[in-house]
Amino acid sequence: MKIIHKIAVLLFIASLVGCQKDLLNKSPKDQLSPSTFFQNDTQVKMALIGIYNAIQPNATPAHFYQFEFESDNGYCQDAWQGSKEVGEWQTTTNSWAPYAKWTQDYAIISRANEFIQDVANAGISSSEKAQMVGEAKFLRGYAYTDLITYFGDVPLITKVLALADSYVKRTAKSAVLTQILADFNDAAAVLPASYTGTDVGRATKGAALAYKTKVLLYNEKWADAAQAASDVISLNAYSLYPNYTNLFDEAHENNAEVIFDIQYIPTTQSQPWPSSALSLSVWPTPNVTSDLINSYYMTNGQPITSASSGYDPQHPFVNRDPRLAASVVLPGSQWGSTTYIPANDVVPSGARPRKYADIGIADPNNCSLNTILMRYADIYLMRAEALIESGSTSSEIYTLIDNVRARVNMPKVEAVEGIGLSQSQLRAIVRHERRVEFYNEGTRYADMLRWKDQSLVHDVYGYATSLLSDPSNSAKWQFQQVKLETRTFNAAKGWLWPIPQADIDINKNLLPNNPGF
Repeated sequence: MKIIHKIAVLLFIASLVGCQKDLLNKSPKDQLSPSTFFQNDTQVKMALIGIYNAIQPNATPAHFYQFEFESDNGYCQDAWQGSKEVGEWQTTTNSWAPYAKWTQDYAIISRANEFIQDVANAGISSSEKAQMVGEAKFLRGYAYTDLITYFGDVPLITKVLALADSYVKRTAKSAVLTQILADFNDAAAVLPASYTGTDVGRATKGAALAYKTKVLLYNEKWADAAQAASDVISLNAYSLYPNYTNLFDEAHENNAEVIFDIQYIPTTQSQPWPSSALSLSVWPTPNVTSDLINSYYMTNGQPITSASSGYDPQHPFVNRDPRLAASVVLPGSQWGSTTYIPANDVVPSGARPRKYADIGIADPNNCSLNTILMRYADIYLMRAEALIESGSTSSEIYTLIDNVRARVNMPKVEAVEGIGLSQSQLRAIVRHERRVEFYNEGTRYADMLRWKDQSLVHDVYGYATSLLSDPSNSAKWQFQQVKLETRTFNAAKGWLWPIPQADIDINKNLLPNNPGF
């Protein structure tokens, strides 16, 4: 009886379809259709915002601070967050972090391709249409820059695909790079230098040129990278914000140093869970390694390993580069309304991030601190690095690094390291400067990947927190470094992440995977 009943129902539906050919030819009522949506300026802007929205972290290991935990700057002891196995060089095809990054970047690309296709017939002015297409191309280039950095060869998709065409193969990294540069060049040609009002945060000409600099540098196109950085400088649109600490406060957002960031609004568009405030100032996992802390120079410009630096290992934070205290909650320092006592905390390393922690916020789940993705200091250091790697040892390299140091009153290169330095000496200086300038901004792990320096993969050390326990008498504290985790570079896997297994299961054309996977 049940079978007969189902057949009867199917026959009834068939008869309805036969009598009314347009019965199923209806506009969807539960979603927006591209064919009917791009009708006016408001709708087109909404679609464009949808691309921007995809640059927010889409999963815990995709948050910028998780990449610090994967580098020699940090450590997260909780495996569930997705960064621990990456930091230990134990990544597999089923690891969460590669899957999160892969899916996020292709979401950006998919939305950008859809927008570029559908906006062609939108009812807006040609100039506005050109600018918005430029923004979409910038975001597509941004996503592909990310993908080739972590995965190497990846599928290059620049249009909306039919289902039958979607089983794509990986494209050579060099070809993807060519497309990225085309996207950034197209974007730079049409995007404005700046915005006002509610448009602040949209991609600018400077952002396109800055990311062009980055992708060229990351792919060892030294001369072109140096020129692209010079093009950003020549815009005269940016400057270093005078106060390094305030640069990362919500009260000082959208300042003259910010080239591109993720904009957040309290309550209506706050950071996705887990926010930087929740993860860095509440959770017991955001470890800062003693190796990072040791890397900051003394205020006289000398490393702590120098016999003439004046460094006292039992008073390790006295007379240090101001960026250290601005970036790290150090033992005995102010932590909100209290003093940070490592023995009272459960962070094993004895030090927490300060930058982006938004310490003292009333609701850590409603954190609206913007995430800076590109700032002007990076342009100075990227141009310096590009010049060095191209074989130059010119005085301009010193000036570029000096500009960054001057903001925090650190001595010039000429005054400490000297003049007439070799390429290898200048390389070491600019790499050190990147580490201390950009700590907890998500750049260190990518730097490790592109430099391919195995010495940066080493065991994790922190402070013995039991020896930092008496809040009334810090003179009794003993700063002893202890090993927290073993890390060994896996040469069989090399520096690339694997293509996620979930995508390979759907599309076998993505094989072969990267070496070691």
